[in-house]
Amino acid sequence: MSIEWHVFLGLVLLSYISPGPDTVMVLRASARGNRIGFLAAAGALTGLTVHMMVSAVGLSALLVALPGSLTVLTLLGALYLAYLGVRAILASGQMRRDAKEGLAGAAPLDGEKLGRAAFQRTLITNLANPKVILFFVAVLPQFIDASSTWPVALQLGVLGALDVLVGVFYLPLFVLFGARIFRGIGGRGLANLELCVGLLLLIFAGVLVYDTFVG
Repeated sequence: MSIEWHVFLGLVLLSYISPGPDTVMVLRASARGNRIGFLAAAGALTGLTVHMMVSAVGLSALLVALPGSLTVLTLLGALYLAYLGVRAILASGQMRRDAKEGLAGAAPLDGEKLGRAAFQRTLITNLANPKVILFFVAVLPQFIDASSTWPVALQLGVLGALDVLVGVFYLPLFVLFGARIFRGIGGRGLANLELCVGLLLLIFAGVLVYDTFVG
């Protein structure tokens, strides 16, 4: 299995560094602390693992053969991002009111519930992200060694596993970075962050719809 590993790993790292819904969701969770951020990162990695397995068995190629399926998935992903964006904007208003009142009477935050929600939302965001699907469908096959004795499914599995492995090292560092930046941000700061996250998610949703019908 002869592959230009430096090119492949460079593309994988670039895909992690590029801003996107996963980045926003993990950064947002990191503002709640390391544990919540790590759970959000675990959600993204779980999604990537699912993409890896689907790609290895050839189901992702089916989405390419049936472009209508990818369009439907893109629109569902856009709707989900828009839903999360609206919820974040509404939550920012409530957080702003709580901060103004000094959190008097506000319900304490349930860390376990926040962590579970962060994992689930990031997982669904990753699974419904057509750009992640296209990376596994369009980019990974470019590195298949046709002369290798390894089956194509196995090669795709190895490449996908390396993609996930890069995330295992990169995302925890990103969480620690985000938690450090937002440490002691306070109620108003969290409200502002939530508002920015909501607006970004709405923008990402709009871009997905635009790319589907115009791009």
